[in-house]
Amino acid sequence: MMRAESLGMSGVTSPVSNARVTDGDSPPQSTRVMDAEGVVLVECTGRVTAFNSQAAAHFGIPVPLHIEHARLPGCEWVREDGTPLPPRDSPLARALAGELVDASLWHVLRPDGTRAELRCTAVPVRGGDGQVAAALLRTHAVDALPVPVLDASRLLAEAGALLGTPVDAEARLEPLLQLLVPALGEGALLILRTPDGAGAEALRVAASLHADAGRHTLLRELLTRYPPEPSAPDGPPGAFASGAVGRLSLLSEEHVAALAKDAEHARLMREVGPHGCLSVPLGARGNVLGTLMLLRSNVMRVFGAEEEHFLTELAHRTALYLENARLYREAREAVRQRDEFLGIASHELKTPLTPLSLKVQLLQKQVVVLAREGKEVPTERVAEALDVVQRQVRRLSGLVDNLLDVSRITAGRLRLEMEELDLASVAAEILYRFSAAAAQAGTELGLEAPVPVVGRWDRLRLEQVVTNLVSNALKYGAGQPVVVGVEAHGSLARLTVRDHGIGIAPDDLARIFERFERAVSDRHYGGLGLGLYITRQIVEAFGGKVSAVSTPGEGATFILELPRGDIPEEWISAHAAPGPTQGE
Repeated sequence: MMRAESLGMSGVTSPVSNARVTDGDSPPQSTRVMDAEGVVLVECTGRVTAFNSQAAAHFGIPVPLHIEHARLPGCEWVREDGTPLPPRDSPLARALAGELVDASLWHVLRPDGTRAELRCTAVPVRGGDGQVAAALLRTHAVDALPVPVLDASRLLAEAGALLGTPVDAEARLEPLLQLLVPALGEGALLILRTPDGAGAEALRVAASLHADAGRHTLLRELLTRYPPEPSAPDGPPGAFASGAVGRLSLLSEEHVAALAKDAEHARLMREVGPHGCLSVPLGARGNVLGTLMLLRSNVMRVFGAEEEHFLTELAHRTALYLENARLYREAREAVRQRDEFLGIASHELKTPLTPLSLKVQLLQKQVVVLAREGKEVPTERVAEALDVVQRQVRRLSGLVDNLLDVSRITAGRLRLEMEELDLASVAAEILYRFSAAAAQAGTELGLEAPVPVVGRWDRLRLEQVVTNLVSNALKYGAGQPVVVGVEAHGSLARLTVRDHGIGIAPDDLARIFERFERAVSDRHYGGLGLGLYITRQIVEAFGGKVSAVSTPGEGATFILELPRGDIPEEWISAHAAPGPTQGE
């Protein structure tokens, strides 16, 4: 037979930091005790023998049949400042341990994230042998202090004033967080998703703020040493993928253990302070740019629906601001590139026009003078002048063709007429065309193509690609050998162009295939900065890829890989690289 010990108030107090013991039954002046009582009776084995409907309402859970380690399913006891209470210090656990817990105020975090303040009494129930057989927990709900009214209109107006101009956008993000801290929470983060340069996605903390100066420093250290990772299952990427609002009622010790990468990470998380979190995605024009996170280190109430709506609206406006700032930067960069290109283009177009104009003027004067004197115009002079004119016209035609190609590529009108071609023959033809210019520059041209490499390509565009690569090698490797190699790898054709010139810096290798880009000054090397860009666009239209490797001062190698297309299987086997013969 079990007996309950007396609930006498004499001298029995709760040593736990969050328990506030009051005399008598009168509640503190700032709260009001509810009349309905919740009753919970739990045996030491964990079997629940009593759990009335009022207790279910207090803890926000259905009636459990069994509990483990005196922990109610989904519930967590917390201190007044919101930090987790060790499970052994909860009133139910203490009663099961044989301790009488007098009427005092406790805080419990429910499974739905809401927080309740309960006036609890816990009594050990002993069996006939005097040993604790069960614990009786009685609860009364207590009204929380009045919740401050959220002035959303004022905060949004102040945010609009901050986000009024796209100039220096990220410098305005921390002042934006100052509107939220400490008005709505003790801390705030703004995390943006950015490409990492290798095609993958990275996360970057664009702004962070904590109301407490010491914790602000710790928060910055935490984010610097342990930045958020896109692959973290419990991190902000979930909001990026789903575009949904995320909630973390309390960063408990279990969360710290699960999220921490090492002991130092766990220490920083604890020192920053356990907190509740509300995370909303930064969505604009169908894209999720990042997430806005609001932290409450001293959680006296959960984030309500009004606060969630406000933060979602603020996040949307912030995302639009960041997106507009990005578009503004891109527009400015496009204008800068356009102006730079027009300057280069005007210079490049004038370069062939000047000797062309001078040669024509000189020829005209000679013809007029000889005509007045009744003499014939020497054929040699006319042929020499026309040769100069023809060279400069070809150069002008090439520049104009490049401009037209860029226009076609931009408009998506680059058309390909596919036919069966031998890449080795095309390379040999292009080298022959450059032989005179190479000899004049003192450059030796070489071709390494042991067998034909047949595929289906557009002849004109393929010649254009090889021409651009060889021309580039002659320009930057003048006076040094240039070697073109052609080989087959099954259904893939590979062409390499290797020079021994000035080379390319590692930082420039990725951008030289972009429009109007170059790795050297246009003062020393002419051109519009379009040849490699057009090459990449044509190669990608073939379904291939082009890349470059280089060591500065030791030359560069451009590697072109093209799928051979829908060609007969016998072409692949019959024209493979020769192997060793029998008897070798």
